[in-house]
Amino acid sequence: MLTEAMKTAFSNAVDSIKDDVTGMIVVALPAGLAIMGIRLAVRLGVGFFRTIAS
Repeated sequence: MLTEAMKTAFSNAVDSIKDDVTGMIVVALPAGLAIMGIRLAVRLGVGFFRTIAS
């Protein structure tokens, strides 16, 4: 049986993990979107120049 103190400790730990993961996503998301945007721009640019060159 879980005591109330154990439930509270577990709940606090899970909330802390959730906050940490959310914080990491907020930090990583702009950089990831920028990298994906650069890759997409390069891919579209290369495709565009290939159609012009042929």
